[in-house]
Amino acid sequence: MKAIKIFLLLITTMTVSAQSETVMNLSYLDVPIQKIGRFMELHEQVTNMALGEKRTLQGQWVLSHYYGSGPSIVVQDNYANANDAINDDPWVHVREKWQAASQEEREEMGAIVSEYQSFWNGHTDEMRRVDWQNDHVVGEDIDVSGYFILVIGKYNTSGNQGEMGQAYHDWVTIPAVESGVAMFGNHSYHLTGSGSDVMVANGYKSMHEFATSLENATSGPAEARQKFWSLVEGDHEDQIYIHQGHIVDGKFVRAKSD
Repeated sequence: MKAIKIFLLLITTMTVSAQSETVMNLSYLDVPIQKIGRFMELHEQVTNMALGEKRTLQGQWVLSHYYGSGPSIVVQDNYANANDAINDDPWVHVREKWQAASQEEREEMGAIVSEYQSFWNGHTDEMRRVDWQNDHVVGEDIDVSGYFILVIGKYNTSGNQGEMGQAYHDWVTIPAVESGVAMFGNHSYHLTGSGSDVMVANGYKSMHEFATSLENATSGPAEARQKFWSLVEGDHEDQIYIHQGHIVDGKFVRAKSD
């Protein structure tokens, strides 16, 4: 197992070092819908126990499923590179707090962590590469503190992934963000684990804003649309997720209502 992990580290490091992209690790959890509220309470507590200067984690976003076929919870962890993603120790600061705690505090921490970890049973992971400078566009004066929605499309191709992602970016994402319909958008590429070749993601303030975007669609060059669909192979997946919280200034913060 150790040899496999080292081999994976070498492959992913060489792949990413040849690119300008950073890495995001996506964890997919099947949390019962009626327990998502409890999961988020525990996630906030445990994540804030786990954050600190010894971590290589650069950011985190948590989403809950709203529409389409998919897991009920997605946790997106952002890292500078694959090496940081693989070697990050999420429990280093929890262990430090445990050692410094009283017996009563240890029992409380243990109960919280144990219940939280139970939600992770059977989860799956994938690692994706993303260039936040060139493949991510953000609108002006956006507010990501609320329950915005994230519309995701997953596609495979027998052609060039980069050309496919850029074609969608030019055709859909850039026009949607520049027109003010979408708050932001990006695309990423599969690196390790089970996942699609290309994943596109556009953020909207609400379902109403997303519905409006469909009724009053703005799009880029026709050749970009044609290029994109010419590269799609097989079926694709469309899913809608709701933002539940993310890390702000070193602390995990739950989404808030307007």
